[in-house]
Amino acid sequence: MSNANTSSQQGHATDPIRDALIRLSASLDRLDAASLRHVEAERVRATLETELAVMREDRQKLASLIDDERAWRQDAEAGLTAMQPRVEKAIEAVRLALREG
Repeated sequence: MSNANTSSQQGHATDPIRDALIRLSASLDRLDAASLRHVEAERVRATLETELAVMREDRQKLASLIDDERAWRQDAEAGLTAMQPRVEKAIEAVRLALREG
């Protein structure tokens, strides 16, 4: 009978160990899945940071182009304003020549 008791006791001892190993395996699977999600999240974050850097660079280029365009426009307007009296004199001279001619 002591053999029966010993194998019975070993059977009970094996169940908690087996249960613990099953729980450990499940925990390791969850840890592995979480690790994969973390790696993917880091990859996505790096991609987003790269895209943000490109957008910032594009924004700076566009801002520079806009500033250059504004400066050109202001120069052109100043030039036109400066030429206006000369154009008006030329128009008046043509009118005068047409009246006399």
